[in-house]
Amino acid sequence: MHARKFIRDSLGYTVSQYWVRFLSTLRGVVAARLLGPGGYGSWNALMLIMDYGIQAHSITFAGLDQAVPARIVDGDEARLVRVKRAGLFNVLLTTALIVLGCVVYFGRSHGQVRDAWGMTGVAVMLACVGLTVFSYYHHTLLRSHGNMGAVSLWYLLQGTIGVLLGLGLIPWLGQWGLLWGWFLGTLIATVSVVWRGRSVVPLLPRPGGDSRALLAIGLPIFIYSYSNFVMRSLDRVIILKFLGTSALGLYGLAVMAVGFLLTMPDAVSYVLYPRLLRRFRESGDHPPALRDPVHRSMRALSLIVPALCALGYLAADDMVSWLLPRFAEGVPALRILCFSAAGLSLANVGSIVQMTLGRQLVLVPVAVGMTALGVALDLVAVWSGHGIRGVAWATFFTYAVNSAVLVLLADAAMGASLKARLGFLVRLFLPLVVAIPLAYLFERYFPGYGPHRGMRWLRLIASMVLWLGLYGLIAAPLARGIGLRQLSTEFDWPWNAARRQGGTRE
Repeated sequence: MHARKFIRDSLGYTVSQYWVRFLSTLRGVVAARLLGPGGYGSWNALMLIMDYGIQAHSITFAGLDQAVPARIVDGDEARLVRVKRAGLFNVLLTTALIVLGCVVYFGRSHGQVRDAWGMTGVAVMLACVGLTVFSYYHHTLLRSHGNMGAVSLWYLLQGTIGVLLGLGLIPWLGQWGLLWGWFLGTLIATVSVVWRGRSVVPLLPRPGGDSRALLAIGLPIFIYSYSNFVMRSLDRVIILKFLGTSALGLYGLAVMAVGFLLTMPDAVSYVLYPRLLRRFRESGDHPPALRDPVHRSMRALSLIVPALCALGYLAADDMVSWLLPRFAEGVPALRILCFSAAGLSLANVGSIVQMTLGRQLVLVPVAVGMTALGVALDLVAVWSGHGIRGVAWATFFTYAVNSAVLVLLADAAMGASLKARLGFLVRLFLPLVVAIPLAYLFERYFPGYGPHRGMRWLRLIASMVLWLGLYGLIAAPLARGIGLRQLSTEFDWPWNAARRQGGTRE
């Protein structure tokens, strides 16, 4: 039952995330087409406020992720409620400080964000930050209690309402329609998650010893996650600083694609983390008990994500020329960053192993080192004149190294020998090593290319289908032992439910 519930939660959350990120991609495409590279760059600059504002709370969320599942297992209701209320106090205090800091900073200085949106745009985005952080507080507690349905519903409401309403307001409000749609969607979704979590999520904050304890528990994880976030976002900051909003707009297309491709890895890690914490606690703090679910998750991701990246690589040129012809210069960076998603896909699983085992301090030098590597490579790419394409290559290399290091450290923490760790790492990266040159050969040499648009689409579809077939044949031996077929039958797909009912009637 536990395995089936994990599969159901993982797939349900993944489906909701794919839908939300599809809508976000749709919003991004419409915004890019409407605003052009320069305007779309200013939209991405505004998004950095949201990203950094939310990330600042990860210290408390990391502490709650560690403390709440353990106290649920221990059955201490009074201590459980106390730590939840302490977490809410930390969240509200941090939010107030962020809002105050942003108001002071943007109120006293002029830059590309304020020039494009003014203080009103900054204020609306800060309101979105506050609502989102309050919702994430609920998400953290709800997933620890096993209620992933409420979390998935928040994303569905926020994404569906925010995107569709924002797109609908564009004829009247222009780019402001996107921002107001986002705000209203976030507001409605927040009301929903507060209602769904009313039985397990306290709304009365209370400072105390647990407030400090959460910060102490979450600090190493925060340093890692914040450094990791900087590693994943500093390429945009560097492009904005040295190459301008138009270059950021072109590069933002690639960032949007990577976000979509990382949906599955992010969803699996999000659902897997609290389950690993419980499994570790129930096993008597025995690290090898984590090896089977961790290895199965990593192997599945190592096979599936490179295939999705390759499909994005093959489709990049035709999709951009059809939807966003003004962004054609961004296609090379888009193709490179597609595969960076595969390079990063294993990092989250590796990091949550360390968090589960209480080895958060191990993550700090890794995060700082990878951030320094990414910054150095990005700056070299910019200063050497390679532009956003060079930054994309630097990002891909950094992501791949980051995943490799975290996989090796995770296996070591779970008791694997050096030989076993290296063999497992090679097995994980082999699909990516196959997928990249195979995609390049198909894109470059697949026959049927011509000026007629119908022929281009036919060539694209044929190349994607045949690529998947060839990749599947090559990668099939690596899938043995994962149990993908068993996982698919354990999930309550309609046809599986009908088959089971039929078997019962017989």
